[in-house]
Amino acid sequence: MQGSSSNGEADASSSAEGRYAWFLASSTSWYAAHGVNQVMIPWLVVGVLHASPEWTGTVQMTAMLPNLVLLLVGGVLADRREARRVLALLHALAAFPPLVLAASVGSDALSIPIVMVCATSLGVLTAFAHPARDSLLSRVAGQDVMRAVTGNTIAQFGAQGLGMAVAAAARWLGSVPVLVVQAAFVALGRLATRRLPARAAVEASPGSGPADFFAGLRFVLRSDLRAVLALVCGIGLTFNGSYYVLLPLLVRDVYGGDVSGVSLLLAMFPLGTIGGSLLLLARGGIRRKGRGLALSLAAAACCLVVAGRALPFPALVLLTFGWGLAGAVFLNTSRTLFQERAPATERARVLAVNQLGFTAAGPVGALLSGFAAARFGPEHALAIFGFGMLALVGAVALLSNVTRME
Repeated sequence: MQGSSSNGEADASSSAEGRYAWFLASSTSWYAAHGVNQVMIPWLVVGVLHASPEWTGTVQMTAMLPNLVLLLVGGVLADRREARRVLALLHALAAFPPLVLAASVGSDALSIPIVMVCATSLGVLTAFAHPARDSLLSRVAGQDVMRAVTGNTIAQFGAQGLGMAVAAAARWLGSVPVLVVQAAFVALGRLATRRLPARAAVEASPGSGPADFFAGLRFVLRSDLRAVLALVCGIGLTFNGSYYVLLPLLVRDVYGGDVSGVSLLLAMFPLGTIGGSLLLLARGGIRRKGRGLALSLAAAACCLVVAGRALPFPALVLLTFGWGLAGAVFLNTSRTLFQERAPATERARVLAVNQLGFTAAGPVGALLSGFAAARFGPEHALAIFGFGMLALVGAVALLSNVTRME
C-alpha cells in the first residue's frame, strides 16, 4: 500500500510538471513573437518610415490602448469561457498582423496607418490573452506559487530576448523574413496551448451584467492590493513609454544607431530580468514582497535618472541590464501578490486588473514620452520619468502598508 501511494504521488508530480512544461512552452512562443514585435514596430516607425518623435509616441499609444479598454473584458471572458480554447484561438489570430506587415514591407506599401492597425490588432489580442494565460497558471503552479511565477517570468523574458535577437537579424536579412518568423513563433504556440489542462468556466451569478466586468477591480480596491495597483500603474506611466519610445529614439537620435542597436538595448531589460529571476529562484523567493516591490521600483527609477546623463553607449547598455535586474523583483513580487490573493471565482478578473495596472497608464506614458522627447530630448525625458517614479514610490510607501505585505 505504501509503495502504491508513493507511485501515485510520483505520477501526480510528473503530471503536474508536464502541465507546467506545456504552459511554459505556450508562454515562450507568445513572448518570442512579442520580443520580435517589441523591436520591429518601433523600428518600422523610426528606421523605415523615419517618423517624428510625436508619431513614434502616437503609434505606441494606439498599440497600448486596447489593454486599457479590453483587459477587464478579457478577464470576464477567461472566467466565463474555457480559457485553454480562448488562448489557442488567440495564438492562431496573432499570426496575421505580422504577415500583413511583411506583405506591406515587401510591396513597398508600408505606412504609418498600416503599422498602427497591425500594432493595435496585436494589442487587442494581447488584452484577451493575458487574463486567460494568467488564470491557467494557478492550475499548473503546484504549491509554490512564487516559484511558478518566477519560472514563467524567466521563460517569458528569455523568449523576448530570443525574439529581439531574431529582430536584430533584420539588419542583414531585411524586415520581411523576421516578420514571418514572428508569425511562425506565435502560431506554433497553439499546439502547446491545446495540451494545457482544461479549466471549467465559472457560471455567471444571477443578475450579473455590465457590473460583472468590474468585479475584479472592486475586489482589488477593497483590499491591500490597491497599494500594489498604484505602484503598478506608475510602471505603466513612467517605464512603458521610457522603454518603447525613449530608448529607440535615444539609439537613433543620440547614438546614431540602427535596428541592431535598438535590439541590443531593448534586449538588456529581459536579460536582466532573467538573471534577477534566477537569483530569486536560488534564494527561494522573497518573504516581504511589498518591501521588495517598492525598493526595486526605486532602484529602477534611479537607472532611468542616470540614463539621462548622456552616458557612453556601453554604459547605457549595462544600465538597462540593471533596470532589468530590478524588474525581476517588481514583476515577480507584484504578480505573486495578486496570484495568492485572487479568489478562485474571480481569478482571471483580478489578475486582469494587475495587467491593467501595467498598461492602463501606458498609452498616456507613451504619448507623453514622444512629446517630452521632442521638447527636452530623449535623454532628459528619461530622467524626468525616473524622478516621477521615485516620487510615486515615496508617496505610496508613506501612505500605505505596502512595505509590510508578505
